[in-house]
Amino acid sequence: MVRYGNVIGSRGSVIPFFLERRHTGVLPITDPAMTRFNISLQEGVDRVRWALNNARGERFVPKLPSYRITDVAKAIGHHQ
Repeated sequence: MVRYGNVIGSRGSVIPFFLERRHTGVLPITDPAMTRFNISLQEGVDRVRWALNNARGERFVPKLPSYRITDVAKAIGHHQ
């Protein structure tokens, strides 16, 4: 099993969600203390391939860079 963060730019990523809604002036945030962990699509594919070739029942949870959701909302909201 491989567990990782949000794939940047995917349908599950908060970034496209905020970009679609920034024209409204309101970016909905459920919890201001929330953080997100990011991984590129290629990094995700590479990790899954590695696990398929090397894993023997382990769980892989990599250390990934994170950011506060409020920082992303501020950055996207200020670039309208």
